[in-house]
Amino acid sequence: MALAFQSHSYLTPCSKAHGGPVRPAHVPPRAVLGRRGVLDGPGWRILCASGFLPAGLHSLRARRKTQLTSRLPATRRLAEQGGPPAGEQEAFEELAEWLRSRGAYINKAVGLTDSDRDGQRGCVATTEIRVGELLLEIPVSCCLSVVPNAYDVVFDAELLEAMELAGLRKEDAELALAVGVERQEGEGSAWWPYLRLLSCKHTFPLFYEDTDLEDLENIPLKESLSVTRRAVELLAEKSGLEATELKEALQLVLGRRFSCEVSTGMIPLGDLLNHRFYPSCEWESPSTASPESWKLRAKMDIAPGETLNFAYCEDPNHLLMTTSGFVVEENPYDRIMARPKDLREALASVCNAQSNEDFAQWRKQQFKEQLPDPEEEGVGLSMYLVGRQPGGIQWNDSWLNLVGLAVTEDPQGQHWSATPEGLQMYLDALEKASWSLFPRGRLEEDLAKGDDFKSDNQEMAATMRRGYKQMLKEAVEKLKDRLLAG
Repeated sequence: MALAFQSHSYLTPCSKAHGGPVRPAHVPPRAVLGRRGVLDGPGWRILCASGFLPAGLHSLRARRKTQLTSRLPATRRLAEQGGPPAGEQEAFEELAEWLRSRGAYINKAVGLTDSDRDGQRGCVATTEIRVGELLLEIPVSCCLSVVPNAYDVVFDAELLEAMELAGLRKEDAELALAVGVERQEGEGSAWWPYLRLLSCKHTFPLFYEDTDLEDLENIPLKESLSVTRRAVELLAEKSGLEATELKEALQLVLGRRFSCEVSTGMIPLGDLLNHRFYPSCEWESPSTASPESWKLRAKMDIAPGETLNFAYCEDPNHLLMTTSGFVVEENPYDRIMARPKDLREALASVCNAQSNEDFAQWRKQQFKEQLPDPEEEGVGLSMYLVGRQPGGIQWNDSWLNLVGLAVTEDPQGQHWSATPEGLQMYLDALEKASWSLFPRGRLEEDLAKGDDFKSDNQEMAATMRRGYKQMLKEAVEKLKDRLLAG
């Protein structure tokens, strides 16, 4: 079972009616990278060595023509209720039929909407769904994957070093190359019924210009995204794919690919569901014991017209933006990160000016020891300051203690918490030091003048920063209330 699973998962989808694979999804080396009919390179040789032979290009197109003219009747109910345009609805139905012909199960209650509650395209219940009901079962053989290490000729030492610095996984880069080539082929791709439904807006950090990075006003995140951008540009150069096409493919992979212990790949139709931290559905992933398929089940009763969604992750906004290209207002897992250097400077701004020289020097040394710069060179390295957790907000205890050290005049004297005045001095210092990490930036100045967002990227940056400030405001107020209440 394991060997068969591995072979199927790295091939283009098998049709139940026609048997074997249509064509390997792979990217040949740069010297032979082309748009159509390229069957050279290590990925091709590995598949041939496994005993799988591709169908001819003519028979592939003949098969596709038959598949696309044998369609399910269109579901008009959603269109009448303001659902997706007729073209998208038709493409959705063709994809569902394409998957069913390859052994997938698509519940008739799963439909497409062009506007969920957040105004995004996604999936919706067309009829009542009961808790535990199976909605999708997508065989791993229908998932777009690639042969591991098939493109080692592309990934030389220079590229691997750049990717490691950027935190870009080789598996994701390989899959992006495969997706990029398949998208180049358009209707000539065996994956066209799937690929035609994939939208790719340039709101992903991969497409950020220098001004977009500045608008983030987050130095660790800016450093991290700058390095990622350089790694992607190098990947485009090494592979021969045009930079924009590669960025779009990598955006699709990072925002849509599924991973588990036995599989990494793109799940047709399954990746149309949007993200919710408190979702209506959940996935059952393949395992070594049961590696055949991905299954989606309802976590609750779902009424007709309600969206179908699942939790992509439990990440804060800066990671959501990096991996999925969006942020969530009032993210219940959001957190504020800051460089140790910036935290030390914030503490220095609130130190008690009445302290004697010896204690002031000792205190400064403590700040350096408690908030050290990373030992290893790197980018985007930062420390946790405060964050949301289900049910509340959690401060970094070390930060609270260091603010207490900052306002201390004499370690041998009365502790600041012993008097109401000392407590108020501490709270004022905490507020000032924490807020000093968020100076008013250019984007906020422009918005204050009444200017509109110039791009979706600007709006996303403003949303993320607004979330940080709201969280910090709540955190300070709640800590004040708790301490002043005794």
